[in-house]
Amino acid sequence: MDSDTNVEISINEDNEREITDITLNNLEKEKSNNDIKKEQNESQVKEIKDSRLRRICVNRFWKYVLAIICTFLWGSAFPSIKLGYGEFHINSQDLKSIFLFAGIRFTFAGLMIVIAYCFIKRKIIKPKLRDLPDIMTLGFIGITLQYIIFYFGLSNSTGVKCSIINSCNTFFTVILAHFLFKNDRITMRKAIGCIIGFIGVIIINVGFDFLRSGNSNSDNSKKFEWSFSLKGEGAIMTSCFLSSVASVIIKVLTAKGSLYKFNRIHIKETEKRKPDIIMITGYQMFLGALIIDIIAIVWMIITPLTPIEGSLEKPYRNVSFKGYLLMIHMSLLSAVAFSIWNTLIRFNEVGKIAYFNFLIPIFGSLLSGIFLGEELFKIENLIALILVCVGVIIVC
Repeated sequence: MDSDTNVEISINEDNEREITDITLNNLEKEKSNNDIKKEQNESQVKEIKDSRLRRICVNRFWKYVLAIICTFLWGSAFPSIKLGYGEFHINSQDLKSIFLFAGIRFTFAGLMIVIAYCFIKRKIIKPKLRDLPDIMTLGFIGITLQYIIFYFGLSNSTGVKCSIINSCNTFFTVILAHFLFKNDRITMRKAIGCIIGFIGVIIINVGFDFLRSGNSNSDNSKKFEWSFSLKGEGAIMTSCFLSSVASVIIKVLTAKGSLYKFNRIHIKETEKRKPDIIMITGYQMFLGALIIDIIAIVWMIITPLTPIEGSLEKPYRNVSFKGYLLMIHMSLLSAVAFSIWNTLIRFNEVGKIAYFNFLIPIFGSLLSGIFLGEELFKIENLIALILVCVGVIIVC
């Protein structure tokens, strides 16, 4: 009896072990299937959202509207910066003061994007470890280097020349896109449109007065002299090239998932062409601006800020409420414009979107006339606007 009982117990224990193993395996399979289904559902939801966003961004009307909004916002930065210098008591010849001003602006802009995106998503949005090389590269090129070199060049050149040369980023972007993307080649239409737009930018910045001044020696201030220096115009052209490289990087990221080959290996097929461009925009702006802040602060520790000549007000002291509003406005416009612009680049040819950059100096001139009291109703403003609009129609 005892031996039979032992056998029976042994058999029951084996059966229970087998049943337990089967149950655990089933549970693991079920969990794995649920995870797969969850990923598929998330992927499907993301695809639906992407398809809706794509329809908006590729629609000709909305593409025009969104691109014009971006250029209008960037154009409004010119009078805002000039007004901001006054409210923050910044000496425009003191580079560290200007660097700090730019750094604060873009730091807040990056934070605005990240915080707003977290509210929209209803969760904390943070980059994955594999996203950091791309974010740091984009932030260093598109924010840190570009704006440090731009402000350095601006301090060694005239505003007119900088406005004209700054429009070269359209040409650089079109050329880079031609060599990097098969579906974004330079065509005769693009070339003609770019030339017409560039003529418009020259007209609005140079005007017609300098042509008339050649016949008279009484007004030498209106003459426009062509000259080129590496510290001035050369730096502005370098800044334009970096801006174009940043636009191309955005397109590469959306096409391949990462700039770096070692990163692409670990990216799933479902994620390969769908990087979170808003998240990347926010963090690259914040981190890129943070480097500018650090450079400016270290420089300030070594050498004190230089006040405006003839003024007793120290820079960044006794800032008015208007000054803080201007800083918020500039940060907000950068956050909105960069987010929309990078999204447009994701779904469209880089060359066609880059063309709208020609509108920035036109909006900048018009808004400077309104807010800074500069001469607004000039024939060159109207001619330039018409030429750029004709170029848009030809290119797009």
